[in-house]
Amino acid sequence: MSGPRNRAARTAPARRPALVVGAGGLIGRALCERMRAAGTEFVAATRDTPPLVRPDGTPAAALSAAGVVHYLATSVTPGLAETRPERVAADHETFVRMLDALSTVENPPLVVLTSTGLTVSESGDGLPCTEDAQALPKSAYARAKLALERELLSRAPLVPGMVLRMTNVYGPGHALRGGYGVVAHWLAAAAEGRPLELWGDPDTTRDYLYVDDAAAALAGLGPEAADLPFDVVNIASGEATTLGRLLGVIREVTDRELTVRLRPGRGFDQPANLLDVTRAHRFLGWRARTPLALGLERTWRALTGAGAAR
Repeated sequence: MSGPRNRAARTAPARRPALVVGAGGLIGRALCERMRAAGTEFVAATRDTPPLVRPDGTPAAALSAAGVVHYLATSVTPGLAETRPERVAADHETFVRMLDALSTVENPPLVVLTSTGLTVSESGDGLPCTEDAQALPKSAYARAKLALERELLSRAPLVPGMVLRMTNVYGPGHALRGGYGVVAHWLAAAAEGRPLELWGDPDTTRDYLYVDDAAAALAGLGPEAADLPFDVVNIASGEATTLGRLLGVIREVTDRELTVRLRPGRGFDQPANLLDVTRAHRFLGWRARTPLALGLERTWRALTGAGAAR
């Protein structure tokens, strides 16, 4: 569903505020900070506060008045998706309810869904996946994200939508959640003098994206993005990094003796999750600007209060 759009071009009225749903999360906070610094008008919300949909199923004022809705809200991690299907179902229902409400609006906002590259890369061959790669997700988490993508894109032309598939986003303030966010867990362990747990093969390859770069990609999307000739775009650093290399950079950044405990691989982990970012470079003029070492240094300093990174 990432090919040419099947709707006519639309132009949203100027100066409609953005709505950030999931403003309290890692990416949501960074996005709000970036828009605040740029003087961009926006409304911050969670999935439920303020309510986005009225009891009668119509959109609340903040939802219908938005020019762009950045949907970042989720309550599941890869680990939780495997064990708590009711949480997955609740997330899906909340998103569908919002889309159904927007389907009643005469000039609905562009809905930008932040998804995961796992929807396609789990079935890949270890090479960077394009947006047009076949989606054959193997994990419950990736299947849940793909279901949200399809709900959004199936609403065209009634609701304009854009899917941003991101890789492993990290940065200051990343909450520690089980089975999710190796950078946050490793830096927290280093700060507290605990062993770092490495699950699976040290040659497992990922793409780590600094949160400010992720926020920049989102902030660059206005209502006019509804007229782009595609509706899915990959957002990633474009740099393949093994867990072993990540560990080495963390050793350099923290300048501490680190103890590592090897753990067996988990069923939802894949050998490589990499995305091709040509489309983002060519059409959005976006590329990641933060090298891994610098992003890790900034995250470490924010965690330990060691002062500003260079």
